Amino acid sequence: MPSIIHARNIRFKYTQHWVLDGVSFRVRPGDYVGVIGPNGGGKTTLLKLILGLEKGEGIIKLFGQPVDQFTAWQKIGYLAQKSPVSQSRFPISVEEVVLMGLCYDSAHKEATPENLRAVHHALALTHAENLAKQIFSNLSIGQQQRVLLARALVSNPELLILDEPSTALDAGSREMFFALLGELNQKHGVTILLITHDTGEVGKYISKFMYIDRELVFFGDKEEFCHSQKVADKLGQFAQHTIDHLHNHGHCPLGCTCGHTHSTQEAHHD
Repeated sequence: MPSIIHARNIRFKYTQHWVLDGVSFRVRPGDYVGVIGPNGGGKTTLLKLILGLEKGEGIIKLFGQPVDQFTAWQKIGYLAQKSPVSQSRFPISVEEVVLMGLCYDSAHKEATPENLRAVHHALALTHAENLAKQIFSNLSIGQQQRVLLARALVSNPELLILDEPSTALDAGSREMFFALLGELNQKHGVTILLITHDTGEVGKYISKFMYIDRELVFFGDKEEFCHSQKVADKLGQFAQHTIDHLHNHGHCPLGCTCGHTHSTQEAHHD
């Protein structure tokens, strides 16, 4: 099966400090990868390297092409942790915000009927079509995140990359947001790479975990994560089952079938 992302021996440093060292993995079509690890462990840097925003050592290929030669950026949707749009009070409409996601070349900048159909389709996917005519800055944070997700989806991408999109959301909005991502992956076949600290909430939807702490500590499915000695060494024995202080009525919070239940131990991984 071809790879959506192929990273081999990725290394990156700021000044003299190695942030990433020898990271290799493949993301396949249809994967939903939850990227976890401590603050400063290199997660966001890895996303920047994948998106060509930083340049390091090693090889990164997107859809089989080296990232420095990749031009089909419409295949990739990106939702940053903090969007300049969400911090602005400029009176821009929801339609206009989503239309920005089509500005990847000169042919996709105008509000043509075709582009507006794409905008409303993306808003429908994120259950936000009723917000189309509203002013973006007047929306709740949860509504804004659904609109920004629509902007990331408007070009009909095959890969969606998100950097802690739930940070500012309340519990109810987080649950709705992660359910929406699960729907995009399972029903629409979108491959997802998601940095998150909400491990338990997203655990029922993802197919794989990636644990980054300068090196690649773990990359594999949820059952393997729950049995990984390397993860246990990082988090403490069995802490991968109690990550983020979760309480799920005695069942493993990651949604796997490993058979582990919660202990009273807490995992302080950030």
